[in-house]
Amino acid sequence: MKEFERVFLDSLKGTTVPMDTVLGHVAAAKGKRLRPRLVFLSALLFGDINDSTRRTAQFVEMLHTATLIHDDVIDESDIRRGQATVNAVWGNTTAVLSGDYLLTKAMKILSNPVDLEILQDMLSTVMMMVEGEVLQSGKWSVESGNTESKYLEIIERKTARLIRSCCVGGAMSVLSEKTEDRRQKIEGVGEFGLNLGLVFQMRDDILDDDDHENTVIAERLLPQYLDKALKSLDALAPWVKDRDVLTRLRELTVFCAERNH
Repeated sequence: MKEFERVFLDSLKGTTVPMDTVLGHVAAAKGKRLRPRLVFLSALLFGDINDSTRRTAQFVEMLHTATLIHDDVIDESDIRRGQATVNAVWGNTTAVLSGDYLLTKAMKILSNPVDLEILQDMLSTVMMMVEGEVLQSGKWSVESGNTESKYLEIIERKTARLIRSCCVGGAMSVLSEKTEDRRQKIEGVGEFGLNLGLVFQMRDDILDDDDHENTVIAERLLPQYLDKALKSLDALAPWVKDRDVLTRLRELTVFCAERNH
């Protein structure tokens, strides 16, 4: 993670003074780095971290950073991670373009032909994330209501699919042989990642408590999906190279369900 941090912060730079200034501001607000951690840990389940793993970790954090910039525009947020948002300082136009810039840089990182399978999965996820935002926004959320099934559909698209892709991308980066065994491993780690992503967003909704109905749904479903996440993680045990990695992922899963921030 120390190496990741150095490379990632170095990548948050532009070729013009305005873009470099904006990205420097973004770099100053450090997040949890959950997504790159999941890439690395998922790779270590089945092999050794390699250059493809590192590129995948860089991609997901840059993608996540871009979506946060866009989210702040949509939500008209003024503060993110304890500092002023890009849109609050420079306006919506600069914020949207900065997010687009980071999305393009992210795709360039995974442009190596050996990463094509990972990139295709990630881009499918990005499409689902955008659809999730539209599904939640404006009149669509009113017409659809906040039923349990609709709530799950939205948080799967907005959050859980990217966390799933982090786990899948990590696994893909070290599993090169196209075998039936490989497919089962990728599907298994993907199921874990999806359930973990649902748990993560449910806990977020409980902590934020911005929508009472969603909070009630999240509180009811969280124990169920935490159990699903842990069981899907246990199901990977027969294939795992290092059992200590399973332990670390279990601890991370419980943390996501019980965290207070």
